[in-house]
Amino acid sequence: MRQTMWIVTMSFALTGLALHADRGLWPGDSYASLGAPLARGLFLLALLACPLLWARGYGIVPRALRISGGKRFLMALALLLATPLILPWS
Repeated sequence: MRQTMWIVTMSFALTGLALHADRGLWPGDSYASLGAPLARGLFLLALLACPLLWARGYGIVPRALRISGGKRFLMALALLLATPLILPWS
C-alpha cells in the first residue's frame, strides 16, 4: 500500500509542478487563469497522500495532529469533486 501511495504522491506532485510551470492549462485560452488553482489543488492532494508525513511507524506528523486514512481519503475526494466549482460555466 505504501508503494501505491508513493506513486500517487509523485504523480500528483509532478502533475501540479508541470501545470504550475506552464502557467495555465492551454496557452492563449481564456482558461489560462485556472492553472494556478488546479496546481495548488494537486499539491494539496500530494500532501494528503504522502506516506512520509502520515505513516504510522515513521511519519513526521505527531500523533496528536495525525489525520486517519479514511478522513484523508474523504478530504481528497471532496477536493476532487469540488474542482468543477472553479471551472468557468459558459
